[in-house]
Amino acid sequence: MNAMNFVCGIVILVSGAILLFAGPQVIMLPTTQTQITVLFNNETFVVGDIWERAVQLDEGVFVNGTVAVGSALTGEASDIMILVVDDANYQKWISHGSPTYVLQKDVVNDGGFSFTVPGSGVYHFIFDNTNSPVKKKIAMTVDLQRQVMVNLPDERIRYVAYGVLVIGAIVTVVGILRKTEVPWA
Repeated sequence: MNAMNFVCGIVILVSGAILLFAGPQVIMLPTTQTQITVLFNNETFVVGDIWERAVQLDEGVFVNGTVAVGSALTGEASDIMILVVDDANYQKWISHGSPTYVLQKDVVNDGGFSFTVPGSGVYHFIFDNTNSPVKKKIAMTVDLQRQVMVNLPDERIRYVAYGVLVIGAIVTVVGILRKTEVPWA
């Protein structure tokens, strides 16, 4: 047995084991993930003339929603106008001014909508049914999607650890099998 090769092989094996078990927790990679938060979960309501709900939204959040519209009396497919405005433009809208809409869409029967929030603040979701004499039954689902940075373990370090373990095993076996030459014999 060659003690130098054997000891080096054991040191390499221990280093590989440390890399295998501790490496991914030590070496982290910043990763972007989409975090989804439900704002309205299949909320059902009836709209006579106007329905409004104010919510606090953060800048850059992607808002994604679906709306099902039907006549409140017959259940037949119908349409309604959905508006989304910030708080300042909501005041303009109430006073019949000229607001700037974040979203203005006529939804027929089942429809979807999406927009990105331009700035943090209070936003108003408005269902405007003033152009129709028939009340509407609405089912709405809305979720918020935001990109967040998280640190995840780097799994690639495990492949390096496997390579180090194989090399350590080879050096250890060579150390065991190799005979040490005795110069004085």
